[in-house]
Amino acid sequence: MKTKLCALILSLAGLASAQTARIVGGTTTTAGSYPFMTALIEKGAAPSSGQFCGAALVAPQWVLTAGHCMEGTPASSVEVWIGGRDLRNAAEGVRVAVSQAIMHPNYGENSSGALVYDFCLLKLARPVTERAFLPLVEAAAQVSAGVTSRAIGWGATSEGGSGSQVLLQVDLPIISLSIAGQTIPGLGATHIAAGRVTGGIDTCQGDSGGPLLVKNAAGAWLHGGTVSFGNGCARPGEYGIYGNTIAVKPWIQSYIGGVSTPTDDHSNTTTNATTLALNASATGNLETGGDADVFKVSFTSAGTLTINSSGSTDVVGTLLSSTGATVSTDDNGAGAPNFRLTYTATAAGSVFVKVTGKLTTTTGGYGLATSFTGTPVSVGDIDVRVGTTVVPMNGSIDFGSRAVNSTAITKTITLANTGKAALAINGATIAGNGFTITTQPAKTVAAAKTTSFVVSFKPTTAGAQSAVLTISSNDPDENPFTVNLTGSGQAASDDHGNNIATATTITVPGTKSGVISTGTDLDFFKFTLTATRTVTIRSTGSLDTWGTLYNASGTVIIEADDSTDYNFVITRSLPTGTYYVSVEGYSSTDIGAYGLSVQ
Repeated sequence: MKTKLCALILSLAGLASAQTARIVGGTTTTAGSYPFMTALIEKGAAPSSGQFCGAALVAPQWVLTAGHCMEGTPASSVEVWIGGRDLRNAAEGVRVAVSQAIMHPNYGENSSGALVYDFCLLKLARPVTERAFLPLVEAAAQVSAGVTSRAIGWGATSEGGSGSQVLLQVDLPIISLSIAGQTIPGLGATHIAAGRVTGGIDTCQGDSGGPLLVKNAAGAWLHGGTVSFGNGCARPGEYGIYGNTIAVKPWIQSYIGGVSTPTDDHSNTTTNATTLALNASATGNLETGGDADVFKVSFTSAGTLTINSSGSTDVVGTLLSSTGATVSTDDNGAGAPNFRLTYTATAAGSVFVKVTGKLTTTTGGYGLATSFTGTPVSVGDIDVRVGTTVVPMNGSIDFGSRAVNSTAITKTITLANTGKAALAINGATIAGNGFTITTQPAKTVAAAKTTSFVVSFKPTTAGAQSAVLTISSNDPDENPFTVNLTGSGQAASDDHGNNIATATTITVPGTKSGVISTGTDLDFFKFTLTATRTVTIRSTGSLDTWGTLYNASGTVIIEADDSTDYNFVITRSLPTGTYYVSVEGYSSTDIGAYGLSVQ
């Protein structure tokens, strides 16, 4: 019988020579898939030469490994390397010193020679918050016979073979202890057996202490066991034996504080985004369904930025501007299930990258890599303003409130070209009710120049109104540029009486304004003459109006339509007395504001 370390290591001198093995029958992992995976390293040695056991980060300041990995080895002689994949690339992992090693009090061999309670907790010199930790198994059913588990490690690919520099993984069916016990006596509640009767897949020397992973109902990885011992590696009829985490879970939690959910490794917002360097890589983990990780990428010159994800987790990438507005989104641009985002920078600046799962239930690790080519580019760059206020992509412009069918509210929208080449404007359009474009912007805007156009808001119904303004241009990363337009209509009230009895008095000479608020609205005005005189009654404005002059008894004197435009003119010599004028729309669709003059 051999431990997965080759033999019990009794001195520090044995650490480097112990790394002689890796997973048998497994496959290569992808960057970022297992941010909690930990290598035990001889203090001061490179991961590629000093790794001697596996482990897992199970709380920010705690690593769980096998007891036999630390037997006779002081904590001060060991360091951990967390979240890395390739032992030859030390920068992939987080390296931290070990301040304390706590062996399970019942660790040892039973009367049958089987290792029991093969667990050791390592307290780290500091909390590791830049990597996600692995939650502990939740229920015995998750490690019962028939469950498919996964082992990961840098151990041997064959019995007696040499170790792997790249982290490997293998899926192993959990089998009953009664079956495994036919060749390995002394198995009990502190053990899990995994493998297949035909052999060919197994953990091996060098994998000791690494986690045996199982999934919960949401598909998230849990710590189900630790690699412990077995008869050889991947032999037919033999199975690997693992320490059963659930059997010692209360002991583990008595030290780590009962942590049961992973810490978010990266912020979900741009405010505390993780810095991602140019031409560099990083790892992340979606610990729970709906998790989002946000990274900030800064550049000091114009150029082209490319960001690729890697790994087996199906992730979606969203590129955000420096203000947090969405620039672009990609799913499988780098080949399923990974995304590729590109950004053309016209000057020094920064952008954000948000990583989310394809589904709300997606969890797991991933890798990110950036590539930046600092070749200056000459492109137009659109900037949308109202006055001196800059409107961001998908921002809003509020037009306020106006009475239904009254005069329009107008706003001048300015398009500034902050790029280094001409900005081609392909037009502006509006989708929605109540808003119209009264003028169009120029088709070409030179660098550092502006063009303007006018949008008007004239509500036709009461209540909140909205529309979307879309500006099409050759801006490489903000095309089309969309803006939300908002406003509200106030229910129209009759501003002037609609009969002689309720007529509005107008002096002579004098003027009044009015609104035909509905297709049947009629506005009456009253004026009095103290001497005979010639009176000219005229409507003004763009509304097509119809006018009628009445005497004091309400008899029609004359009706009038257009003179030279949409406005009526009535000129009449009238004796002393009181007179009335009515104003209405020429048709039921002629609704809006007008002016009335009596001279």
